[in-house]
Amino acid sequence: MTRRWGLVRLKSSIAASIALVAMMAGVMPAQAASHVGHHHRRSHRRVYRESGPVVKYHAALLEDADTGRILYADNPNLVWPPASMAKMTLLLVANEQIAAGRFSYDTPVRISERAAMTHGSRLGLHAGEVYPLGELMKAALIKSANDAAVAVAEAVGGSVEGAVRMMNAKAQNLGMANTEYQTVDGLPPTPGHDVDRTSALDLATVARALIHTTDLLRWSGMETALFDGGAAVLHNTNHLIGHYEGCDGLKTGFTVEAGFNLTGTAQRGDMRLISVILGAPSNQQRFVQTQKLFDWGFENFAKVQLLKRGEALPVSVQVDQGPTIQPVPETDLTLVLRKSQLADVKLEYSVPPTVSGPVALGAPLGQVIVHNGGHVMTKVDVISPMAVGSEAVARQVPLPAVDGTGRNTIMNDATQEKK
Repeated sequence: MTRRWGLVRLKSSIAASIALVAMMAGVMPAQAASHVGHHHRRSHRRVYRESGPVVKYHAALLEDADTGRILYADNPNLVWPPASMAKMTLLLVANEQIAAGRFSYDTPVRISERAAMTHGSRLGLHAGEVYPLGELMKAALIKSANDAAVAVAEAVGGSVEGAVRMMNAKAQNLGMANTEYQTVDGLPPTPGHDVDRTSALDLATVARALIHTTDLLRWSGMETALFDGGAAVLHNTNHLIGHYEGCDGLKTGFTVEAGFNLTGTAQRGDMRLISVILGAPSNQQRFVQTQKLFDWGFENFAKVQLLKRGEALPVSVQVDQGPTIQPVPETDLTLVLRKSQLADVKLEYSVPPTVSGPVALGAPLGQVIVHNGGHVMTKVDVISPMAVGSEAVARQVPLPAVDGTGRNTIMNDATQEKK
């Protein structure tokens, strides 16, 4: 006998949160139309916009830091000099070396003549001085000190050239297709001739890695900080710190060729955003446009948890000559959506009505398919929360073929009651 399923509500807590956010939502202005989609690094197309939430300079990007969903993009793959934002990858590499136990924040670093002679933004370090590695990393991040960055590179990479190789290997590992480093600090070897290259999309990738694998935001979120117990005071080059709610990073960059740039991050509630502005004409404008991106993102998008790992779904699967199983999601499912579209989210539970036993714990039983406005947004596998049959089942039982007449299909709508 074929079972029929109607429209049912999402769990009340989720439905209530969606309804609340939907009621609070403003309508996204037509002129602020943006590229919105899943974060596919390698296949992402270049996007051009006549207008948007920010003034069009060379490139701009806004994404959710947790899911990687791009909320707005303008020329995200445009190849551009990172300037001092190259230090983000240097610090990511340094932090990995510390996490691997090869160094610590307290490792003493002797300042070389090369580091001491580095020009541009600097602390004024002198050859032969010794400082803790962590203090030099902090200065490179907050003050964008080039002499400190070179000292960090020589410590963790054995040399500047060794650190550059590590940075490029890391960029490749992260899928940063538009990035190549030849320096550790982003300085042009000659005035007006930058040699490092990256893109807004790649800078957002580095920012996500820093946010999720390091605790460097504890430094980048400081408006001022003492260096080495008071030897100097570090003033953050990111002027949004302490002046824009929730902003705690990340890195500025400027050269004559690159213009004024900023990779920023801010968190409000449970949503953290990453922004990139490339090629602003002035120091002030990179902060103004970053703030506009953040304002637009927080006003128009919301984060909603639709599924929780291990929580029983409102469908059942009959095991042949056995009990009934309520599948559970294999992973959490949290999405960042336009507030104006929250009411259109529907969940389709694609599972067979029956399966043959035995069934192993964790055996695949189908999928939850997320629809929004008639489009499939994503899919999540669902599994068995128990072993049925032999307790010693050691392999997953393949799902039987499912066709249009033998599949349970449930469409969940947060705005409708169970029929």
